[in-house]
Amino acid sequence: MTAHRQDQQGMVLVVSLLILLIITLLGLSSMRSAGLEERMSGNQFDKNYTFEAAEAALREAEALAATPLTFTTVCNNGLCPTPVAGAKDRWTDSSFTGWRTATNPNAAIVTAQFIIEDMGMQPVDGTCHLQSPIEPTCLVPMYRVTARAQGANGRGTSVTLQSNIRQ
Repeated sequence: MTAHRQDQQGMVLVVSLLILLIITLLGLSSMRSAGLEERMSGNQFDKNYTFEAAEAALREAEALAATPLTFTTVCNNGLCPTPVAGAKDRWTDSSFTGWRTATNPNAAIVTAQFIIEDMGMQPVDGTCHLQSPIEPTCLVPMYRVTARAQGANGRGTSVTLQSNIRQ
């Protein structure tokens, strides 16, 4: 049997429109996924870049801590006295202004700062401080170095790193 023109109800048009709708939805989904992946890779780049700036600031501060330092009773240009027990950590205090700006060739993109805190005299090894009397070479100065980097203008990724240095 053959179909006559008058028997056709426009099913080809309806099926074609449904297929077109499905293809459009798949295309939109792919575009949305590609945009999300682009943002994720951009965020990963920002995180890596900021981490490298914080690490460079930490290395700069560690090199400074390896030299003889003079601490005052207040934080001055990144050099801070021994922290007060029970007080809020300086690097978590948003009102703390004693940071020292690290050398950074990309300051327009990321800012890097550091502080060096005097942690007092610490034993060179695990047993020398138990001697009586304690030998002068047993105790050496220890410093806590904290570096932070943040995207320019205070926005974006923020990285904080710490290390302890014995002279």
